Amino acid sequence: MALYLPVVARLDRSLNLEDELLDKLAAAAVRHDYAAAARLISDELLGRFAFSETPGQVAMQAARLFEAGARRVEFGTPHGLSEQEGLRLLGDEVLPALRQTLG
Repeated sequence: MALYLPVVARLDRSLNLEDELLDKLAAAAVRHDYAAAARLISDELLGRFAFSETPGQVAMQAARLFEAGARRVEFGTPHGLSEQEGLRLLGDEVLPALRQTLG
């Protein structure tokens, strides 16, 4: 999120984020200091832009998008701390839970 949030947030003013925060995020991203950027992003803000938390919670987040009218949801990169484990969790836990939730 550190890479695209400063750009997207400036285009979507409904987020009401301060320019100072976006400038700090952009500076951290330029330095590749993702730990610093992560400290600037609240859990609430993260939830508005990315699927996160447990596989069950990710499935519920995706289900809410479908219930709101989305016809397609993509689980793009990054897929967690480990790409391989994130993809395994998507296939073994998230997608089955999503299928069950949506019926």
